[in-house]
Amino acid sequence: MKKVDILLVCLLMAVAAQAQKNYDIDEIRTGWAKKAIAGVKDGNILTLLTAFNKTWRTAPATELLAHPVSNAGNEDAYAIVVDKPNGFVSAKELGDDGEDIEACVWKRNNGHRLFAVVYTRYHGLTPHPIALFYDYDATKGMLNPEFDVQLVQFLPSFSDPSVDFVHMTLPQKGKDVVVTEYIMPWGFSIKQTYKWDGMKPVWSSASIENMDKILAVHEKEAVTDLDVEFTKYALMDFDEDNRPELWLSDESGDNQAIFAIHGENDIEMLAATYFKTHFSFYNNNGIVAICTAGSCGTGCFSADFVLLNDSKPVGTFQDFQEWNYKKDEMEHTYSRDEKKLSQKEGVKFLDSLGEAMDITPLMHGLGN
Repeated sequence: MKKVDILLVCLLMAVAAQAQKNYDIDEIRTGWAKKAIAGVKDGNILTLLTAFNKTWRTAPATELLAHPVSNAGNEDAYAIVVDKPNGFVSAKELGDDGEDIEACVWKRNNGHRLFAVVYTRYHGLTPHPIALFYDYDATKGMLNPEFDVQLVQFLPSFSDPSVDFVHMTLPQKGKDVVVTEYIMPWGFSIKQTYKWDGMKPVWSSASIENMDKILAVHEKEAVTDLDVEFTKYALMDFDEDNRPELWLSDESGDNQAIFAIHGENDIEMLAATYFKTHFSFYNNNGIVAICTAGSCGTGCFSADFVLLNDSKPVGTFQDFQEWNYKKDEMEHTYSRDEKKLSQKEGVKFLDSLGEAMDITPLMHGLGN
């Protein structure tokens, strides 16, 4: 064989090998939004997935397209769903360290279609999904990436991947997209629902599992007699133990509450505010504290601290201040775990907490 023929064969083999490459999830994550896909003949779900897989080849999509018939799967084969009337397909690998793909297509109000792909790579049983969206223009045969769909840029409520994991589910029927965040140290989940607005899925509501139990604890422990409707939440790890605390707020921000959660039947309210009080936070020399401070009447101010370790309250401290009209000065009464401290002891402990921190959390919406 001539040298030029050998080079040509090697080149063709390299091209063929490249064409058969399965892309890593991180390669897709960083590159998909930069590539439009041309030459798409129609809006059939299998046609769309075929065009996508030619550009971003994955094992589950390749397996589905090679055998586009629904089956229950087994340890050696993907479980496949092909529902062309509803514009939905999926291929799920059974067992640990697998990978799944789901795809669906919606008709848009502008005559185009929105094509969605959720590709999930598992590490053990922990899923790591990415959501990709394309506008399909039949007149041009083009799939154009749409990076501004909210689900593409989904941020979990608590960002530490060792603590929670996210599962995204595209709809086989209907148009709701559900994202489930499993908060592993709690043992239960938060569900985000995105509803179709005619052009794309948009965030509609979030529901926290066992919310009824959380609200019952607040009703029992909070000092306010008002009916509080919490409409926002955040997850914060105040004592940095990889177990998030739950921070709830009403719409105005006047009524807030912070909870430590160790399971659905182990929920403790750490602190709560109403319109006369506010939170401040301390983290100094291993002492973590949440303070609720505010007016307790005319000439009266109270700062109540709960000390936190391993997401559990491990002590209390109070700085009760009252104006002495005879002396024309504010007097402090200190206590630790409900035992009175001397002025010297109280000031020393207060100083040991360091400077107070104001924290403005990233609040997420709640709703039904």
